[in-house]
Amino acid sequence: MTVHRFLKSRFFILMAGILVGVIAVVAFRFAAFKDTDVHYHANFALYINGERDPFKSFTFYEEVQACMTDNKVDPKTRVHMHDQNSGLIHVHASGVTWAQFFSNLGYGLTDTMIQTDKGAFVNGQDGKRLSFILNGKPTGAIANRVIQSEDRLLINYGDDKQAVLDQRFKTVPNDAHEANIKHDPGACSGGHELTTWQRMKKSMME
Repeated sequence: MTVHRFLKSRFFILMAGILVGVIAVVAFRFAAFKDTDVHYHANFALYINGERDPFKSFTFYEEVQACMTDNKVDPKTRVHMHDQNSGLIHVHASGVTWAQFFSNLGYGLTDTMIQTDKGAFVNGQDGKRLSFILNGKPTGAIANRVIQSEDRLLINYGDDKQAVLDQRFKTVPNDAHEANIKHDPGACSGGHELTTWQRMKKSMME
């Protein structure tokens, strides 16, 4: 074997080794990759003195592009509503509370007060109560509770009996589960499995 052929064979062996190493690294990262993006949904309804807040203004809703950004620091990117669906919440970050969601709407929420575009409504004012029913169970503290996937929350201010509140809870939308499993081309209507190519790209970039 000539020196030239010897060096050439060594070169090909070296390149093959590098290629095998690269393939092994890519395969390992692909197998170990876990998608950490947060995107889930919850439902709610707000009643003030027997009237449901319709959230009609376009200002209550974020554009579809809001859920495509990676800037999870922006409060409105973290939790919002879309498409004039006034009962469906889109959550895009961990640890988001009900108070933070209402703050993004321009409202204020504590465990004793709800501030809307119609004014402030305080528990005990004029003999009326601020009540919360979460997933079918009355609760006295909701503002700092983290919104969980497929939560259903009724917020009610008025002098209504518990039986009325229990019936009113049934009007809270129940489409969060459907939104969680549905794929939307705009990437804003639910979790969906990444394609092999998307998984490959994300595994190499993260």
